[in-house]
Amino acid sequence: MIDLHTHILPGIDDGARSITEAVEMTKSLLDQNINKAVCTPHFNPMQVSLQEFINKRTAAMSLMNEAKVALISGSETMLHTYLFHYPDLSELCIGNTKYLLIELPYSKKKDGIYETIEKLISFYNTIPVIAHIERYDLTYRIIKKLREMGCVIQLNTTSLIEKKRRNQAVRYLKDGLIDVLGSDCHNMSNRPPVITQALDIITQEIGNNCCSNLKYKGECIVNGIEINKKPMFLIK
Repeated sequence: MIDLHTHILPGIDDGARSITEAVEMTKSLLDQNINKAVCTPHFNPMQVSLQEFINKRTAAMSLMNEAKVALISGSETMLHTYLFHYPDLSELCIGNTKYLLIELPYSKKKDGIYETIEKLISFYNTIPVIAHIERYDLTYRIIKKLREMGCVIQLNTTSLIEKKRRNQAVRYLKDGLIDVLGSDCHNMSNRPPVITQALDIITQEIGNNCCSNLKYKGECIVNGIEINKKPMFLIK
């Protein structure tokens, strides 16, 4: 299985604080039978330039020679119109794919989200992966609209483990709103990589077929295979 959302890279954002901790996080993933992790450090286009971010990520990746799982470059990119100052966003995407992990704004007003995402899709031929969908207090109508637009929807594994979020997370899965999982791990103390426990809960609450489907879609994403047939122009 693949962890599609991690903050393993040391010293680039609020994730791993050292190389030692970063390597320990990869060991924890390996112990849970995770063989690949996408490194998705935060990128806020209002705080740092694209090139500066890429340089920092490249430097951080070069420090991970002792990683216990295969690491794939990516980003957790804040959705903002300032992204359109750049002619190309491919280096923010997951590996060599068109998939781009997007963090939505947390304000209650969601005006302009659809239009901005449509521009990301049409201008850059990206496939947005909406990070931790459960955090935005979105209605079913909005989530379904995002999926209809061609977005992939990601759920944090911790939301299945935490009792206060579990019912919502299970309901999303049962209703077919979730495509992939990610640990969104940041460290080994209060936000460690936890995958197996979440999969056990899914198996108990929904069934093993749901787990298999989530794993399959994760593999498709890192290999650049389209998992949503609409819109057709997004085919790689």
